[in-house]
Amino acid sequence: MKDATISFNNFSFRYFSREKPAVSNLNFSISKGEFIVITGVSGSGKSTICYSILGLLENFYEGGKLGEMLLKGTEISNVQYTKLSKIIGYIPQRLENSFTTPYVFSEIAFPLEYKDYTREEIVEKVHSVVGDLNIGKIIERKLNELSEGEKQLVAIGTAIADNPEIIVADEPLANLDQNNKKLILDTFIQLNRKGKTIIIATHEYEEYLEFASKIIRIERGKIAEENLIAKVSAIERKKPNKISRTEDEEKKTDKQAKVSIENLSFDFSEKFQLSNISLKISKGKIVALVGDNGSGKTTLLKLLIGLLKPKQGSIKLDNIDLQSLSWTEKTKRIGVVFQDPDKQFFEETSIDEILLISNNIRKEIISEDTDTMVKNSGLRDLMQFNPHSLSHGEKRRLSFLTAIQHQPEVIILDEITNGLDDKNKSWVKNQIVNMKKNGTTVIIISHDWRWIGEIADEFIGLENGQISFRGPKNQFETKLSKKNFTKSIKG
Repeated sequence: MKDATISFNNFSFRYFSREKPAVSNLNFSISKGEFIVITGVSGSGKSTICYSILGLLENFYEGGKLGEMLLKGTEISNVQYTKLSKIIGYIPQRLENSFTTPYVFSEIAFPLEYKDYTREEIVEKVHSVVGDLNIGKIIERKLNELSEGEKQLVAIGTAIADNPEIIVADEPLANLDQNNKKLILDTFIQLNRKGKTIIIATHEYEEYLEFASKIIRIERGKIAEENLIAKVSAIERKKPNKISRTEDEEKKTDKQAKVSIENLSFDFSEKFQLSNISLKISKGKIVALVGDNGSGKTTLLKLLIGLLKPKQGSIKLDNIDLQSLSWTEKTKRIGVVFQDPDKQFFEETSIDEILLISNNIRKEIISEDTDTMVKNSGLRDLMQFNPHSLSHGEKRRLSFLTAIQHQPEVIILDEITNGLDDKNKSWVKNQIVNMKKNGTTVIIISHDWRWIGEIADEFIGLENGQISFRGPKNQFETKLSKKNFTKSIKG
């Protein structure tokens, strides 16, 4: 039996602003070289467990702790944070909060500069990680020019650059396309084979079933199952009901284009550009916008909502040029959820956040409808909390409510399922289906093809800033299988 590297002994923690503890009476251990997956629904306590292992609860969060969490037999609060940073590499869920420099190379090098390495050693370590993760093409780019998936790869590179003994990752596969998911999984497997202890917090534990040592399921801050792998064979995941579309429903759909994009081009630099994008999206359609990390999906989103201006071409809403509309009119007619929810929160409480747009732009919203929506979202008890204090999954649901509460004509969702468990994915799906029935046009950017394929009317594929595919999901998957759409990560 291997010696325990990490031990939780009757461990509980309650954040200062919460009445109930985030985790309660945890008792489990992690041995050196294990590959552990911690899973559970949104807000169950997964991230809090990660923070405890990292020593963040003692150093950065106010709250009350009971019991102990030991690292190599020493209470974590007695281990110097500088020593912890040498032992543990951390891949956070909220990437924007973790970056400290403007460029990819300097970001990976930054933590090494404080550990007495020579310049030559730092360069060697950075290039080694860059090669392992196949991110050489972005090594000289600015972080704010990268897609969310590319940022995820940089965060992983930063965490493993100094060869830590333990790697803690919070939803490390979120926002990654299928190729990069495989790359990151293979990276974790190789690190584990070299004796590294891997700890993953995630909703999607199925990705890790083949090679995890143990899967621990957390429910309401407590351990519900300590070895889920042993029970997986007896658990059959329910297949979601497919939504049938009758001919009558199709005939009722307004065929006039709600959104029209004509000869659209945009570039940040010579290293990336959207080229000659033209497409029409009908009223009441659900469109899946898919493609590899860095293909241009989020850039197109920013153009669609007016945050960026096309270098050439046009975007029209009901045949009206988007650039001619005021910000008030754009906000009233278009709802959006960004990948990072924190970027779109402005109020002190969650309920004020939800009501922000309707209070200022569309005041005819019925309060009973809002109450029902909040109740069904599972956020009712959090309405007086600050949005930034919520868990990542709770923030995703809150940002979704803020985008749809004022009943816009067009909804644009960027990786909406990131951080959501199956129950909340189903809730979001049902909301989208109901909006479609009311004539709302929905554009969804996602790598979660299984989920989005249940509701999307069509898939639009982007590759290197150009439309490479438009059609139903089955044709898109056929194209992928032939490797005509997604580039190989090898070589």
